Amino acid sequence: MPFKNPHPLYQCWQGMRQRCRNPNLKQWPDYGGRGISIDPVWDVFERFASDMGPKPTPAHTLDRIDNDKDYGPDNCRWATRLEQARNQRTTRRVVVEGQEYLVADLSRRYGIKHDTIAERAAKGMAFADVVTKQKHTSTRVPIEAIAAAQAKRAARTHCKYGHEFTAENTYTPAHKPNQRNCRACHNAKMLARNIAKRSINSAMSSAS
Repeated sequence: MPFKNPHPLYQCWQGMRQRCRNPNLKQWPDYGGRGISIDPVWDVFERFASDMGPKPTPAHTLDRIDNDKDYGPDNCRWATRLEQARNQRTTRRVVVEGQEYLVADLSRRYGIKHDTIAERAAKGMAFADVVTKQKHTSTRVPIEAIAAAQAKRAARTHCKYGHEFTAENTYTPAHKPNQRNCRACHNAKMLARNIAKRSINSAMSSAS
């Protein structure tokens, strides 16, 4: 367009057209390549400039409100780089207690890693738990799990080494009245310990 002094929005308009209509452009796949087009009324530069009006500041750029819709009077605004970044398709969002949040905003405000926020939100945690810096750890084992483990141990007929739990081969530790131990395994363990102890004593006597 033969402007002697190009309109301040002309390059912005041309950039929009290039992104949507030039397959050789690096940004093409994210715009024209995925079906983003331009409202026909904006094929006329003067109409584009009239609809958008001047930029609030030089830092503002053309932004589509809905990134899956086309460029046009009803879907465009002037936005800062930060506002555009928050509006990108790749910006992670989470829903906590029925409210949608940007992960980047929560991370910046509460000093928590992006992945941590996303994982907590996916678990359905309350907002206060999602944004707390304290780790959510619990060493308490559910009563049902303890009961199930005890029942499983009580139902065993052999130890893990295959020795049968007979009356002669079973004993119960005084400090663990609900536990059955294999006497054969215990005796073998004690024998190995005594042999090792004698070997150490013998070596020390030889050295002296």
